[in-house]
Amino acid sequence: MADLKNLIQEHVKTARVMHLATAINNNPWVCNIHFYTDDDLNFYWISTPERRHSQEIKQNQHVSAAIKVHEDTPDEPYVIGISVEGKAELLTQKAAKKIAIGYKNKLNKTQTSLDDIFAGRNPHKFYRMKPEKFVLFDNKNFPDNPRQEYKVT
Repeated sequence: MADLKNLIQEHVKTARVMHLATAINNNPWVCNIHFYTDDDLNFYWISTPERRHSQEIKQNQHVSAAIKVHEDTPDEPYVIGISVEGKAELLTQKAAKKIAIGYKNKLNKTQTSLDDIFAGRNPHKFYRMKPEKFVLFDNKNFPDNPRQEYKVT
């Protein structure tokens, strides 16, 4: 399974946007989030606490996400996508500061933008999703069985 984990890590490092799904009272919600992942495949993003997905995470930490890695084209006729499920949470400022530089570097944010968040001049907060399971759909690397499952231990 190490090869599958490495492949997932490679894909999430190149992707910038995920579709985050939350749900309360059987009412699902999906939004687009710019994200960063660490070496343990934790997902990080910023949002304001009053946004619907942030409010729903407060009530139900179980979330899922989808990431389009590659769409088939005439020149490259294969599909790669990642689905992930896990638990999301609002990070403390101390925990957020540990990952902020990686987030800034991947998404080309400025140091000023981070400084404004940590000083309270910007209302955004950092969130984390700790994944429990990934499903990689990849008919390029796994043409005979494109659906590959990776459970985080």
